[in-house]
Amino acid sequence: MENFERLVVDLIESLKREVHALDRKVSEGFARIETKFDTQAARLDRQGALLQTGSRWIARTNDWAEKIDRTLETKDREIDELRTRLDKLEKRNGNSASGNKPAN
Repeated sequence: MENFERLVVDLIESLKREVHALDRKVSEGFARIETKFDTQAARLDRQGALLQTGSRWIARTNDWAEKIDRTLETKDREIDELRTRLDKLEKRNGNSASGNKPAN
């Protein structure tokens, strides 16, 4: 009976050592995975920041382009109005826009 008890005690001690070693390996494996996730998270944060910066830049560029378009449209309308007024004045004075060029 004493041999049987010794065998059971040895088996229990062996199992404890194996479980402890397995626990250590699992903990080390999770630590490596956690490190990889931290590295990946940092990279994703940088990429996210770049995307946000790019989005803001594009939005500002669109705002600027729309402002320029409105300004150019206003200038084109003003130029067209001035041409119309000039044509009317030239017709009233007897000069055509296609022109009586002064002789040299």
